[in-house]
Amino acid sequence: MTFLSSMLILFCMQINVFAQSKKEIRENKINTETVYNTKTADGKEVKDSYTVFDKNGNQIEKVDYNKDGLVKTTEKHTYDANKNKTEETVYDANGKLLSKSSYFYNSNDEKIGEIEYDGKGNILKQSYTTYDAKGFKIEKKTYDANKKLISVKRYVYTKR
Repeated sequence: MTFLSSMLILFCMQINVFAQSKKEIRENKINTETVYNTKTADGKEVKDSYTVFDKNGNQIEKVDYNKDGLVKTTEKHTYDANKNKTEETVYDANGKLLSKSSYFYNSNDEKIGEIEYDGKGNILKQSYTTYDAKGFKIEKKTYDANKKLISVKRYVYTKR
């Protein structure tokens, strides 16, 4: 077997192992996922991350660990009745709030706004997205903490 063939097979195997979709998580009733990292020098396994999912396959909590296996950060996510993520909070190892993001949706469940806060509740950045009548994203404007426009992304689509 050639080197290229071997690399292709390994790459495909990696995709299959690490590509659980929300649908697969939901259908297989997966509640948690723990990822371990094996240190090659001494063969010791340390926890890399621990993720908790709700019954819909949404990530509701993720704990990341440092190289020694100690908690580095914890992310918590909340969702609305339509399964849209409405809030994400990030805490340090001591439980201190580092950041928070709030997400807003229109009646078609399209994300129309996102506000990022620091750990003290100060706004860091705001983004607002507009859609056309068919539900295609047409523009996303991002503002800094002082409400100064810092970027505009326009989306243009072509038909086949």
